[in-house]
Amino acid sequence: MGWNHNRPLSWRWFQMKYIISINDLSQFDVAAAEDPWAIELRLDLMEACTPADLQAIRSGWNGLLLLTIRSTDEGGRFAGDADEWKRRIELLLPYADMVDIERRFSLHADWVRSLKKTIIASYHTEEMPDSDQFSLCEQELRTYGEIPKIVVSPKKNEDAVTLLGYTIEAEKPICVSIMGSGYAWLRPLLLVMGSGYAYCHAGNATALGQYHIREMREIIRLLLKSQ
Repeated sequence: MGWNHNRPLSWRWFQMKYIISINDLSQFDVAAAEDPWAIELRLDLMEACTPADLQAIRSGWNGLLLLTIRSTDEGGRFAGDADEWKRRIELLLPYADMVDIERRFSLHADWVRSLKKTIIASYHTEEMPDSDQFSLCEQELRTYGEIPKIVVSPKKNEDAVTLLGYTIEAEKPICVSIMGSGYAWLRPLLLVMGSGYAYCHAGNATALGQYHIREMREIIRLLLKSQ
């Protein structure tokens, strides 16, 4: 029996989950062949994605689909307001399991939840928050989403160590990651320290510093080998 894509997911902290991000539907089959936990469709990077496209995907693939429209302010290409965000995504929602919602679009979170979709509440910044800022951001994201996703920009090695500490202490589930390639090595360490979701690619990266899913799986295997 197939997965019910209108059923909320049951979350519990037990292991990290691999998500492959794609920016073109022509990459879908390659991504699906890697057997990820979910595939993220970066709608802001796609020239077109129609309900018919997703219906065709659903006819041959039963995994989890995450829809994301990343704003220009947070590293994406979508420059519209919250209402335009809703118009862009609403016809695709019946085929999705999860939706990424930034704080600027969160006024539509109740509507998304009413359609029984799991919400990844996200925030991306080119700054490195202090402890209070990180905690407040996490709390705000949890007010409208099941999974907070906080992506920041360490400026020095001390920031990297601090971010690992934030991740260890944070309520779970949570996704913590970094922007850019300067501290790309920190991505797998954040996973080991408690971030539950690894955003990867399957040949075409959608963000700087993103690992191929095979690379990330091998790194995690080696890091956890002694456990």
